[in-house]
Amino acid sequence: MRSKISRSFFTRRTPIGIDIGDDAVRAVQLDARTSVIKAAAMFQLPDPDARESHQYASHLRKSLRRAGFTGSRCIIGAPRREIHVHPIRVPHMSSGELKQSLAWEASERFSIPRESIQVDGVMTGARAPGADDDRAEVVLFALDERGASRWLDPLMDCGLSPLFLEPGFCGVARAHSLHCRREQDRDRIRVVIDFSAQGTTLIYLRGDRIGFCKTFDIGGEVLDAATSEALGMDIESASALRRDRLLASTRRHSIDGAAEAGASEAVAQSLHRLVEDVALCLRHCAVAFRGARPECIILSGREALEPDFCSMLESGTGIPVTLDDENRTIESLGESLRSHGLRSESASAWTAAFGLASRPVRAGRASNTAGRAA
Repeated sequence: MRSKISRSFFTRRTPIGIDIGDDAVRAVQLDARTSVIKAAAMFQLPDPDARESHQYASHLRKSLRRAGFTGSRCIIGAPRREIHVHPIRVPHMSSGELKQSLAWEASERFSIPRESIQVDGVMTGARAPGADDDRAEVVLFALDERGASRWLDPLMDCGLSPLFLEPGFCGVARAHSLHCRREQDRDRIRVVIDFSAQGTTLIYLRGDRIGFCKTFDIGGEVLDAATSEALGMDIESASALRRDRLLASTRRHSIDGAAEAGASEAVAQSLHRLVEDVALCLRHCAVAFRGARPECIILSGREALEPDFCSMLESGTGIPVTLDDENRTIESLGESLRSHGLRSESASAWTAAFGLASRPVRAGRASNTAGRAA
């Protein structure tokens, strides 16, 4: 009995963090005591017709086991385009009344039937615009259940048991906030930008709490399309060229100088527009949070290594921009992924899955940490 207890203690795992990303599904499982990655895998969901087969569920289950995953509990990051985000102001009310109010607001704002919507909200603590306005600001999150089955059913069919469903970009924010959980950290203002394939999300953090959140349509696919049009190549070749540029920025790959210059010029306009959107959001936050200035912008996500974007963002906002936090989260994540044979892309692409697996779990279920990144 003693040996069984000992083995159980020393092999304890977190739930599996599953990020349904824009370009792929990434799964990570951690050692619950040390947060070291114990298993990691990336895979694609099949075409809708194939998802009905039991063969796929069996294949997925075996793939996870071969990669070293254990248990069925998981925390899922919903696809970016499935999550609707909007800040609203509401009068003070009970939690039950707030839930109903958010549901009706989301149904009307996003044209989703009331019976098909799941909502959550984050109290931001932002200052009201008028002195006589005592309404609270809430970041509203809404999910249309009608489209969720195409990516949720395959995971359920292979035996996984979701404990919690949240936006993937919340996992990114959590990954960079694991050491900012103390009450005295509330005065630390940081911005995390999740720059991914189909879009970008800005998360304004006060300690580990979300104060503001905004999504933008500009992502890697927009940059691929701009490169394709400017250089007269098909979209697959343009995407491959941009991937080569990202790898070249890490000195793991070389690229022709003329191709680099052409691609850089092709994406410049889209990147400048994204910088302007970010700067506008930060001006809003400066007013809403009484002039609090972020200490840094942490650039994360699959597209984080886009050449020149860090310097453009820093110049456009006047705030230092970094590709990692002070605790070397991305560097450590990259080392763990390489030890599992995953070397084909930046570790930043795995930040959401890592953050999902890091979500606190108590008494066999996910804790209620709405509004907190960590």
